[in-house]
Amino acid sequence: MLENLGRLKGYLLAVLVCAIALPIAWELDAPSSCFLLATMVTSLYGGRGPGYLTVVVSSILFDLLFLLPRFQLLHSHESYLRLAIFIAAMILATELIAAKRRSEESLRRTQTKLSQAMQVAALSEFSASVIHEISQPLSAMVANGQTCVRWLSTNPPNIENAPAAERVVRDGRDARGVIQGLRALFRRSPPQKVLVDLGPIVNEIVSLIRGRAESEKIAVEVQLPRDLPGIIGDRLQLQQVLMNLSLNAMDSMRTVTDRPKTLVISMREQDGMVLTEVRDQGIGISDFEKVFDAFFTTKEDGMGMGLSICKSIIEAHEGRLWGSPGPVAGTVFSFAIPRAIEGEQ
Repeated sequence: MLENLGRLKGYLLAVLVCAIALPIAWELDAPSSCFLLATMVTSLYGGRGPGYLTVVVSSILFDLLFLLPRFQLLHSHESYLRLAIFIAAMILATELIAAKRRSEESLRRTQTKLSQAMQVAALSEFSASVIHEISQPLSAMVANGQTCVRWLSTNPPNIENAPAAERVVRDGRDARGVIQGLRALFRRSPPQKVLVDLGPIVNEIVSLIRGRAESEKIAVEVQLPRDLPGIIGDRLQLQQVLMNLSLNAMDSMRTVTDRPKTLVISMREQDGMVLTEVRDQGIGISDFEKVFDAFFTTKEDGMGMGLSICKSIIEAHEGRLWGSPGPVAGTVFSFAIPRAIEGEQ
């Protein structure tokens, strides 16, 4: 119904524009210019059909009122040639404007599809980040829960090893914190920053990965100065960064057999920043430019979200995360965050 009404308005526009162009063309004795302008206006605002109606009406008026002798259908060859050129010019103008309208409509449809594709990509990226970040505390909860079951199934039940149950509770809280952090990220809320000592976070990470490190024969070395200054940051997010970098380092050494496998986590103060380095003796990375892009991964089972999220977290702490080749082999991932100013919290 609305489409038909729009077409009717276009044809009414053609008649109206011709009615306006006629007295002006008569007064100025310039029918070619006036009717060509009328055709262009109708084609531009009414479309191709109304444009051709203007061509027909203008041609009839041109033939009857402006070709000599007037008010007759038969004219000289020169007059017919003039009429033919006039009609060709109006048809050309109508087709050019119609082509421009089709191009604009095609561009608009392409932009709409691109916008929809970007929304889907953003939703996919957010979903992937949720899956990636939640999987770590859930895996820890399963491992600690299985330990609790094993201890409770002994006769008599070993109820003295309560720390495993406490770790289940802690990991559950971490999972809830990850969800809250991702919700805050989705709402573009700033991280919950407090004064953070990175030393205890490193020790927690080492305790969590020690079992896997022993089974894969990876030596874990921690280098922490006693006077390491604190930073202002979100403790849980920084823990996620260190955990991601440590697990990536261990993954890179999984297939190494010709040299010792060592994971080194070191921290030091440098130029007003707290510099953290995670070094491995793994297979290395060839492209440090793409490695922080979302969905870029060198692992067969990887999602390509870990380093992208880590970079976002460090940048939210006014810091910088980068990667470089190791001194002998492997990779060094480093991040630097401004040290806390005395009295700051």
